[in-house]
Amino acid sequence: MSLMEFLLKNRENRGALAALRKGLTPATETRAWPLLARFGGIGQTPGARAVRTVAGLFAHHPRSCDAGNMGDTCRALCGQDEHPWETVDGTGKAVPPGPMARKFAWLLAADTEEICGRVARVVFYAKSKDVPVNYAQLEKDLARWPRAREAWAVAFWTTGKPDNAEDGEAS
Repeated sequence: MSLMEFLLKNRENRGALAALRKGLTPATETRAWPLLARFGGIGQTPGARAVRTVAGLFAHHPRSCDAGNMGDTCRALCGQDEHPWETVDGTGKAVPPGPMARKFAWLLAADTEEICGRVARVVFYAKSKDVPVNYAQLEKDLARWPRAREAWAVAFWTTGKPDNAEDGEAS
């Protein structure tokens, strides 16, 4: 059984979800170990932190999906009037990227020790906006951080980018 199969099977088990949420905090992470040991969730390796983080975040926000990565999730969190890249308005004035683009750049700048905490903040925001998260991909990406940041960046900055955006950047 994979971690995602376990999480989906226990999505209604309030006791298990409470224990999994404890895995997000170093002081209480040992409460999640009995449930996560078979998935490699014990220890301080990037893989163990990824398992604990994904399990704890799923316990907080169990709305999952099977496509995309954190770049796609962050792109979905952009407001209606927000642009993830700098644009030019009708008068030729530069319009800076919106707040989610700045938060995404902050996420990409994280090192191996910081990424799980920063991703948690984004997932909590996704919960507030009812945006699903691909937890299976997130587990893989966190375990191999920082190699995953390029795929996240491509997903965030190329999805839905207007064809004329590059023309505006060059002028």
